[in-house]
Amino acid sequence: MLIKFGSIVTRGSGKLGGHVFSTNRGGAYIRTNQTPSNPQTPFQQSGRAIFTELTQGWSGLTQDQRNTWSNATSSFPVTDRFGDSRELSGKGLYISLNKERKLINLPFLENAPSPAPISVPDSIIFLFETSSSDLGLDVDTLPADTNVVLSSTGEVSQGTSFVKNKLRVFQVYNTSTLPTASALFAAYAFRFGTPQVGSKIFISAYTINASGQRSPAISTFGITE
Repeated sequence: MLIKFGSIVTRGSGKLGGHVFSTNRGGAYIRTNQTPSNPQTPFQQSGRAIFTELTQGWSGLTQDQRNTWSNATSSFPVTDRFGDSRELSGKGLYISLNKERKLINLPFLENAPSPAPISVPDSIIFLFETSSSDLGLDVDTLPADTNVVLSSTGEVSQGTSFVKNKLRVFQVYNTSTLPTASALFAAYAFRFGTPQVGSKIFISAYTINASGQRSPAISTFGITE
């Protein structure tokens, strides 16, 4: 349970008893806690395996190596769910940066890196053509040799606008070798299934640099044709 205190409690996030506290565009809210199903999909199992690998990797570092991560935390501040800047622990920083490097097929860093410049996507445009099995996509203002992570939702209702908890990674690529429209469609269909014509779908993009830092994500939605 995460609580932010002011003169009185102003916001909360997490579980307490049988309830969940969170915040959306309408403000703070509380709902009954429900235990989701755990279907053990290949993607879930892969994510857990990576976390286990990272945890074991941290345990295998020397104390001097762990110290480099603890000393670097102030150089890699993160923004929490309340929009406040905070520092991760040394272990948290090791897991955070190396998890992103894993996505772009780079080996785990044993010593903490220095912060590096990162390209931020300006806009994202996509055209989902179910009839021709193509997913045309353009992420603007990215230089060559930039690693891009694409996330998407499955089909959502037409009135849906908040999808942060529904986005799932379906494609990672480097701008020096752009994937074809048919390859993007196949990657999406493998993760979510083939959408029906007229479906509303959100797509999000962010970049990762060699230090494992990720840019802010941009997102948009479209209707499949």
